[in-house]
Amino acid sequence: MLQMSRSKLRKAHRSVAVFSVAVLMFTAISGFLLQHAEDFGWQHQTIEQGWLLDIYDVKEAQPTVYQVVNQSEAYAVQLGHQWYINTQAIAAEDKLKGAVLLHSLWVMVGERNLYLYTESLELVEVIALDLDGTVQAVGLLGDALILKTHTSTYQADASLISFAKINVSSDAVAFSRAATLPDKYATQLPRRVSDIHYLKVLQDLHGGRLFGLPHWVIPDLTALAMLFLSISGLMMRSKRIIP
Repeated sequence: MLQMSRSKLRKAHRSVAVFSVAVLMFTAISGFLLQHAEDFGWQHQTIEQGWLLDIYDVKEAQPTVYQVVNQSEAYAVQLGHQWYINTQAIAAEDKLKGAVLLHSLWVMVGERNLYLYTESLELVEVIALDLDGTVQAVGLLGDALILKTHTSTYQADASLISFAKINVSSDAVAFSRAATLPDKYATQLPRRVSDIHYLKVLQDLHGGRLFGLPHWVIPDLTALAMLFLSISGLMMRSKRIIP
C-alpha cells in the first residue's frame, strides 16, 4: 500500500510539474513580449490573419467610398479604421468625409481633421479643424477648398490653414460625393478590417482570455500547482513515504 501511494504521488507530482513548467514558460514568454511590445510597434499594428479575425468575430466591413474631386479615376475609401486611395492604404485616424486633388496635393478630409498627402500618398501634415461642427462634405470652388458642416460652409485660404465662412450655393461647389467602388479595386481590398492591435492579442493571450478563459484562471491554476508541488515534494522526502 505504501509503495502504491508513493508511486501515485510521484506520478501526480510529475504530471503537475510538466503542466507547471509549460504554464510558466507560456507566461514568461508572453510577459516578455508584452514588456517589449512597444519596441516591436505592436500597439500600432492591427491584426490581419483570418484565424485571429475569426476569434475576435470581426465581420465583413462595408466600405465608405467617395469620388475624388479633380481625379475621376480615384476613389477615397474607408474600411473600418483604414483609409485607401483606390487600393493603396494611407495613414489616417478619422471618419472619412471626402477627398479632392488640389494642385499636387491629395486632400483627405475627416470629421475633425484635414489630411494632406504628396502625389505618392505620403502623409505630409494633419490639420485640426476648428469649425462650428463636424465636417459633412468637402469640395472645390475653383481652386479653393470648401468644407461644409451641418450649419455653415467654409472656404480655406491658399495655405489650407485658415477657414472663413461664406455664403455660396451648393450647386456651385464640386463636392466629393458618395460613389460605388469599381470591382477592379474592390476585389483587391480586404473583406475584413479590424482595429484590434497585436498588443491586445498579447494581453488576451497572457491572461488566457484569447482561449475564452476568465483572466483569473491561469494565475490561480499556476498558484495551486506550485502549492501542490511544494506539498507533494515535502511528502516524498519525508520519512513516512521514503524510507
